[in-house]
Amino acid sequence: MWRLILLGILLAIAYFVVKFVLRALRGQEKKIEKPVRPAGLPSEMIQDPICGVFVPKERAVCFQQDDHTLFFCSDTCRADYQKTINKG
Repeated sequence: MWRLILLGILLAIAYFVVKFVLRALRGQEKKIEKPVRPAGLPSEMIQDPICGVFVPKERAVCFQQDDHTLFFCSDTCRADYQKTINKG
């Protein structure tokens, strides 16, 4: 009976060691990834004129109108804006 208890304890220890090692390996993979922008520099946030959502300027969808540029959170919002222009 004590052998089963000892075996259970050893299996539990092995489980937690493997779990710890896998988490550590995943953490190293995340550190290798390059950031989109240098650390410490805030991204300029742009507000979508259709839905009001704020998005980073480098991720925004652009639309040129006359002499200025409009920024949208998605192609859908840009298309909605173009529809409102065409109606008017």
